[in-house]
Amino acid sequence: MPLLCTSWAFGLLAWVLLWWALPASQGFAVALAGGQWIGLAVPTWTQPWALVNEPSVGFAATRAALWSYWLSPFLAAAVLALLLPQLPTGSSWGARLLLLHLALAAANLGFAWLPGLGVEDGLLAGLARFFGLDPVWAPWGGVAFAVLLQAPPLAWFASHLWHGPGGPTPARKLRLWVAHLVPPAASWLAAVALTAPQLPRRSLATFLAAQLLALALLLGRKPPHPLGARELGRTTPFLAWALVLLLAVPSWVAFAPAAGRPKGYLWGRERLTSNVRREVLRLPLTLPLGLGAPRGSSSPGS
Repeated sequence: MPLLCTSWAFGLLAWVLLWWALPASQGFAVALAGGQWIGLAVPTWTQPWALVNEPSVGFAATRAALWSYWLSPFLAAAVLALLLPQLPTGSSWGARLLLLHLALAAANLGFAWLPGLGVEDGLLAGLARFFGLDPVWAPWGGVAFAVLLQAPPLAWFASHLWHGPGGPTPARKLRLWVAHLVPPAASWLAAVALTAPQLPRRSLATFLAAQLLALALLLGRKPPHPLGARELGRTTPFLAWALVLLLAVPSWVAFAPAAGRPKGYLWGRERLTSNVRREVLRLPLTLPLGLGAPRGSSSPGS
């Protein structure tokens, strides 16, 4: 039971952290391309953005923007989903669970949930304009990536079923999926339903499809034998839930909509090339690290 409680806590934490990480990767990439990262907006029901001052007025149509602005959240999700399960964790169950949940969250949020939010005015819409394509069916292509990227962490989860009677039977795989992997996904959907002005139906459909296909993949594959036994520290469950209370819960509160509008926290000053949408409720922050942009006039940008 302590292991399952730890898994639930790290699952909840991982999905929130990954949702921050996707637009954060966009902010870092735009800053490297010569722009300024001035804030963050991470609504769950519509396109999340790194709030930036773009390097130039026509930046969104440049090749630099393709990689730094439009593709960076998807590239970050793919790298995290592929890399995190490969990191060494010794004999620690806690560290391993956190990395696996982060990898699963990267696959699901980056490719099953995020694409559907950006069809009208978001990442997919921008990519469609860039390549002259229709973005309507693109979210379903993301489902395929979400399922494939989940294969390594799912196989690792199931590998420890070899220690039990009968090994990784389909019934034991199903129980594993229900016990460890359904709660974080269900909690994400519940949090969106409770806080969002409306459920994003397109993202909901692709998200559920990715979960069912991932389950089919888990049931159909024979996982490898684990390399060794692992231990769960006595304090790990308490630490996991403390992080949920310190990070995940405040995130839901801080980024909950205000009068149906997504909140955008700004630590820098907008300029004429700002990408902050009109519907975003601007909430200025004062940070001590000098992260803000120089003073300038503001207006919504691309």
